[in-house]
Amino acid sequence: MAAAHKNLLALWAKEPKDLAAVGKALNDLTIALSESSDLNEKRSALASKDLYEISVLLAILKNDFDSFDDYINQVHTYYTMVPENSENKHLMTGLHLMFLLASNRLSDFHMLLEQVPQKEQISNAYISTPVRIEQSLMEGAYNKVVLTEKNIPSPFYSVFIRIMLDTIRREIASSIEKSFKVLTAKDATVMLLFDNDQQMLKYAQERKWHLDGERFLFEVEVAQEKPVNLDTVRIATQTIFYAKQLEQ
Repeated sequence: MAAAHKNLLALWAKEPKDLAAVGKALNDLTIALSESSDLNEKRSALASKDLYEISVLLAILKNDFDSFDDYINQVHTYYTMVPENSENKHLMTGLHLMFLLASNRLSDFHMLLEQVPQKEQISNAYISTPVRIEQSLMEGAYNKVVLTEKNIPSPFYSVFIRIMLDTIRREIASSIEKSFKVLTAKDATVMLLFDNDQQMLKYAQERKWHLDGERFLFEVEVAQEKPVNLDTVRIATQTIFYAKQLEQ
C-alpha cells in the first residue's frame, strides 16, 4: 500500500500530468488498500484521503462530473480521521460548492455551506468565491460572475464558472429571442458577456440567429408561441443594465 500511495503522489506532482498514468495509479492504490494487511488506521486513512482528493481533481480535468459527485462526497469523511493532513479541506469544500451551484442544486449548496463556520465563509478564498457567485446569480448580476473567473483561488474552479456562464447565456439568449425584434451584434456581444464579436457570431450561429448586416432579427411572435417560464422583460432589462455597468 505504501508503495502504491507514494507512486500516486509522485505521478500527480508531475507536470504536465499524464492522466492515464494517474488513473492507473489510482486503481492500483484502490486495490492495494482493499488487500492491505496494514493495521495502522491513520496510514490507511491518509492514503484513502489522497486517493479521493486526486480522484476529485482528475474527474474535473476529464469533465467527468458523475465521478466527481461520487468522490467529493466520500473525501469529506477522511478529514475527521486525519485532521493534521487536511490542508486541502477548504479546496474540496469550495469545489463541492461550485459543483452544486453549477448543477443548480441550491438546497444542497446551502446545506453544505451551513457546515462551514461563518468566519471561513468570509475569509477563506476557497469558500468565499462560491458564496459571492451565488449572491451574484441571485441578484442577476451576471457580469460579476464573469469577473470572478479572473480572480479564482484555484484553476479547478474555472470549469464550473464556464458551466454557469453557459447556463446564464442560454437564459439571456432565450430572453433576447422573446423580447427583441432587432438587436445589434455589438449590443448582443455585451449582453451575452462575450469578449469579442467572433465569439458572439459563433454563438449566434449555434442558435441559428439571423444576421442582417450588423444586427440580428428575431421572429418574436413565433417565439412567444412556445411555453415561457422566464420573466423575459425583467431579465432583459437587468441584463442591459449590468452590461452597461460592465462597459463602464
